[in-house]
Amino acid sequence: MTVLLEGEQIVSLAQGLISAKKQCGSFSIDLTVRRIGLVAGGGALDFGGSEYRVASISAVIPEKRSQEEPYGWWDLSPGPYVMGFNESIAPEGAGLILVFPHSRLLAAGGFHPATTLDVLNQEVWVVLQVGSGGLAIKENARVSRAVVLAETTRTIQ
Repeated sequence: MTVLLEGEQIVSLAQGLISAKKQCGSFSIDLTVRRIGLVAGGGALDFGGSEYRVASISAVIPEKRSQEEPYGWWDLSPGPYVMGFNESIAPEGAGLILVFPHSRLLAAGGFHPATTLDVLNQEVWVVLQVGSGGLAIKENARVSRAVVLAETTRTIQ
């Protein structure tokens, strides 16, 4: 049987959380932004994978707004970017991670498509689309939400 894990269960599978207390929801965890980049050169896909090539990514560097501030900001112009997370999640056994845009990201003028993953790690990028008004994102901002579906041997009577 497949079950939706509770937030605390996901926290136990996760690494790289900034604040488990603030990031843990009832059935999800919030994911925080680690890096943002631009696709600098296209990759390649084929059926068998022998000609697969990862796209090259050019880092967008966050800038501090004041010297006292410990974290910088990405001031993004409209258009497509890629974004990586601080967190890693590795479900035990068979599992599926669903990553959705955080409601605050949507309200601030950004978007990324929902994504399904077997494992979330710091190698994963999601496409971030910035709306016509631009978008400022602070390092470690909560930008996405992850839920985990896991297989269990437990049966419901």
